[in-house]
Amino acid sequence: MGKILIIDNNEENYDHIRQFFNVLDHQVDYAANFLALESLVEVDSYDVLIVDYSIPDIDIKSLLPDLKRKMPECAIIVLCPNNIDVTHELDQASSYVFRLVQKPYYDAELYFQVKRAFENKRKAINQEEMSERGMAYYGKFIGQSAAVTEIFRKVERVSRTDVSVLLLGETGTGKDLIAQIIHEKSLRSEGPYVKVNCAALPEQLLESELFGYERGAFTGADRTRVGRFEYADGGTLFLDEVADLSLVTQAKLLRVLQQKEFERLGSNETKKTDVRILSATNKNLTSMIASGHFREDLFYRLNVITIRLPALREREGDVSLLLMYFLKLSNTKMKKKIKGFSPEAIQRLTNYRWPGNIREMENTLDRAVLLSDGPVIQINDLDLLFDQADGFAPIPADNEYIKLPPEGIKLKDAEYRLITQAMTRTSGNQKSAAKLLGISERVLSYKLKIHEIR
Repeated sequence: MGKILIIDNNEENYDHIRQFFNVLDHQVDYAANFLALESLVEVDSYDVLIVDYSIPDIDIKSLLPDLKRKMPECAIIVLCPNNIDVTHELDQASSYVFRLVQKPYYDAELYFQVKRAFENKRKAINQEEMSERGMAYYGKFIGQSAAVTEIFRKVERVSRTDVSVLLLGETGTGKDLIAQIIHEKSLRSEGPYVKVNCAALPEQLLESELFGYERGAFTGADRTRVGRFEYADGGTLFLDEVADLSLVTQAKLLRVLQQKEFERLGSNETKKTDVRILSATNKNLTSMIASGHFREDLFYRLNVITIRLPALREREGDVSLLLMYFLKLSNTKMKKKIKGFSPEAIQRLTNYRWPGNIREMENTLDRAVLLSDGPVIQINDLDLLFDQADGFAPIPADNEYIKLPPEGIKLKDAEYRLITQAMTRTSGNQKSAAKLLGISERVLSYKLKIHEIR
């Protein structure tokens, strides 16, 4: 059951709405003027406010921000006459409006908007509880989606073995974290865990990092240095960004993996090593093998078991968990006590495709917490995230976003569908829809007319 407050000086209109929503088991209260409204919101909180735009003694522009401050998680629906364009007048308060509904309206239309409000409310109000009880932790890896559950299952199996594991996935998906978890759960957990970023060092320096060198091996080698293979003896060596190894270094690495031995630079003494190799990359090694940039024999040595880390957009249901987790971390760093997100903000964040994955989300929450002045993060606090560059996630090469049907499609029809999606996603806010489509409000207004989109 939800709680609805109707702000309307037309008692007949209120009575009709009250009967409609009482049948659906919602509590409905009524305020006919500003004083009645003030007394109600002082003692109670509501999930949805239905406000009539034409109440004489209430200034909507100043009312909405005040209501949002008192009830930050409530959704607001404004009823306005269909012969009056209030979009411009409410422009400054647009971030507080859940939806504009024109009068006269159909009951089904109002019901649909209230239903959407409750759905968004349910996503937002239980986030604190969800962060405590609903999260699935695996080490520091958080998630409960099917894709993440499959990763946990694979990690449990490979951790009990000593085989090489190749971790694949986009930047920021947590490959290094999973590598560390595999080590911590393995029989080598008491041994060292050594990480090498293969992309961070040039070829000559990388070779000396991996294998070490003797004093006098080259100019500037004024002392003997132990390499990472020696440091990791008895433990795990994690080769991050392994696709960036040169062919020369790949050949030397292959020998170590095959023979379990190597020499320091400038030494003829062969040293034995006992390490488990974990490696990771965000590149397509199969394509690199075909083009001659990665050795096929090394690939099979590294790729005894493959674990693919899904992108955040593929982890259905995990976004809200991670948002609350990083919100807590950001609160600690910024010394703030933000409780959660407004329904509009959580909707925007869950619809976003997160091209930078977990790393991007963590940075986004840091910025939002820093910018937020209220008890919850509002959609305006997320401007920094969505205004970067052109604000659009890149379209992948496999046409994941837009597919041309085999029989073709009229460009006018495709444009109609994209505009309709943008208007639906922004709850009819033309300014936000135009931003999503990368066009001006004037152009969008024109296209709405020619496509007859209301």
